Amino acid sequence: MSLHCEVFSSSLPSRFLSRLGLAGSLMALCFAQVSAQITDLSDLRQLLTKDNGVLGASSGAPHSSTPTSQNPNIFYASPGPWGKLRCSYIYLEAPKSLVDNFPLPNSRPRWTFSEESLPTLPALFQKAGLSQAFINVLMDENQMVKENGFAHIFPPQPDLEAITPESRAIIYTELSKYPPNEFCVDPVLIVGQTVKEWYRTSKLRPELIAKIEQLSYKRGDTIAFSDISALLNYAQSDSEARTLFKSFTRTRSLMIKVEVDHNTNVEELVNYWTLGMGLRRKDIEPLVQSIIDTDGVEALPLSHLLPSLVRKLMYTYPGLDLAKHGMLPDCHWTSLNFFNYDPHEYLLDSRLATSAVLENFEPVEPPYKYGDVLFFLSDTTGDAFHSCVHLADGIVYTKNGRNLLSPWVLMKIDDVKKIYLYKGDGHIQGFRRKNPEVSIPSNE
Repeated sequence: MSLHCEVFSSSLPSRFLSRLGLAGSLMALCFAQVSAQITDLSDLRQLLTKDNGVLGASSGAPHSSTPTSQNPNIFYASPGPWGKLRCSYIYLEAPKSLVDNFPLPNSRPRWTFSEESLPTLPALFQKAGLSQAFINVLMDENQMVKENGFAHIFPPQPDLEAITPESRAIIYTELSKYPPNEFCVDPVLIVGQTVKEWYRTSKLRPELIAKIEQLSYKRGDTIAFSDISALLNYAQSDSEARTLFKSFTRTRSLMIKVEVDHNTNVEELVNYWTLGMGLRRKDIEPLVQSIIDTDGVEALPLSHLLPSLVRKLMYTYPGLDLAKHGMLPDCHWTSLNFFNYDPHEYLLDSRLATSAVLENFEPVEPPYKYGDVLFFLSDTTGDAFHSCVHLADGIVYTKNGRNLLSPWVLMKIDDVKKIYLYKGDGHIQGFRRKNPEVSIPSNE
């Protein structure tokens, strides 16, 4: 297994970065998409088992049934030794000060194919159910621009908007094979929600949300949107165009609180979040007990039970200070630094990160425990293209991409799968620290 990090996310950070024209070598390093491969650590692949199970709760004493909520944006995790977790969906958008540095794309829709694929395009468009008249317009070479082996086609906006979601999925899947189609390669992903619900609390006019819904299509089990250029034609001002662009950085995260009362099994709860080895027990146990003993206070944020670096990064976007080593943190840096008080920057090097997994972790099957690193592995190469950290009941801590516009968030593992495993050519393998008493810093 070698480590590299895909740039997919539930927003569009890598496309923003490809359009950024800021000067300075530091900025160039910040926005580089790095996917270094490793081929000389084949021993690590031998650690992996072929079977891949399903996430499940940790074994232990039976717990009461799962509480319910009438609010669809609030739910409770399944009962377990992790305690009573009340989970709320929140939506993050990149700060305006950052987004304003990115140039808006051209508002004229464009499809780019390789020149050598041109003879096959009529069959593709027919398969997608386009009318012959529309196909004739698309294949008119007088309306194409050919350069550097690519053919740029400019579909008329009315015809583009009339395409069905099913047809759009067929065409945009093909377009995603060609890097110039940046918004098809890395579309806006709306995970686990309808378009209306996803943008319900945004600053967008209802008319714009309706257009996003009209122009969306399915990528696996996820709603995808790629027609950003077409949508900009509906912006009524420059400020609205930038608000629209900012909305495409929208990411859904979980905000989690631990509810406790006099019936809470404090010993079991503290034992789970301290790995059964007293990790930060002196900090966690008094805090939990104080919440129980205080009238009118019934819950504490989950962040108080997590390591210090996680508390610092969660729900935030990377700052330029994190690029001082030549590249921004990715998913593997995030996962392998989970318990570190100060980040180990050598984990930015995928070769050394792979070595760290080989030396300090061992593969495990579900049910996963707190702190297990879940690697998303290619079925063909065995390479790890994403990783995240399991917290409890299928909830993970993750950073979906090495760039400025990907925040650190909490997600359901099933939602992360929709982003990274939609092609059906990968699986998850859990890894657990061999000797946590030795490998986890004592200052945590």
